Amino acid sequence: MQKASLTHLSVLAIVGITALAAVACGSSTKSSPSESPTTPTTTSAAASAPASEAPVKVNGEDEVSGSIASVTGTTIEVSSPQGSASVAFSESTKLMELTPAKLSDITPGLCVTIRPASGAEGGTVVADAVVVGASSGGECKKTGGQDNAGLPRSPLGGFRGTVDSVSEKTIAITTLGADGSKTNTTVEVNDLTLFADRHRVKADAIVEGKCIIAGGTNDPGGVLQALTINLPLVVNGACPRPKGS
Repeated sequence: MQKASLTHLSVLAIVGITALAAVACGSSTKSSPSESPTTPTTTSAAASAPASEAPVKVNGEDEVSGSIASVTGTTIEVSSPQGSASVAFSESTKLMELTPAKLSDITPGLCVTIRPASGAEGGTVVADAVVVGASSGGECKKTGGQDNAGLPRSPLGGFRGTVDSVSEKTIAITTLGADGSKTNTTVEVNDLTLFADRHRVKADAIVEGKCIIAGGTNDPGGVLQALTINLPLVVNGACPRPKGS
């Protein structure tokens, strides 16, 4: 996938960002950047009301993605070009949101998820997206090999690592394998690379107009009972679309 497709939503599969199955990396304490990002301007997504759409299966879970059309109590009505669906959440639902970031926000020691546009972990990759997350137990651990951090899934997958150094055009990271092994990767970034910060939010962050990627189990009534909800970036006024859709 080419990065240009991400910023223009043909890539968007981050989801919203759907992104990936939600990353189990915990919450980030990093606040939203105060400066304007160099990535595409984000705006509210317009919600429509197409025909009903059943959740799709992603990694064994049901998943709903699109734009939040309305929120009533703990029920979310989601619309997308493919259809509409209902999502229910509870106090146990893990809620995460992506906010814009920029290269200068990436500093040594941070835990980041890299989604490559080309290349592979252990060599040199061109980054489709770089998402700041949080360490788990002080370590920047992988999560099942498909770590998209609330971004749409990519055929090239995604991987998490610790930032070793940052230059004007590259980020050096080290990934930690399940067996404790370490892999060094050089990440090249450019004007099309999406930078974001992913962090925990409360239920009041779920509002009309935002994008959503919810994962969980579809109940007999057709409502997705969400275990995880990601609120990805709205890019150029639209929500991410699953790649290949």
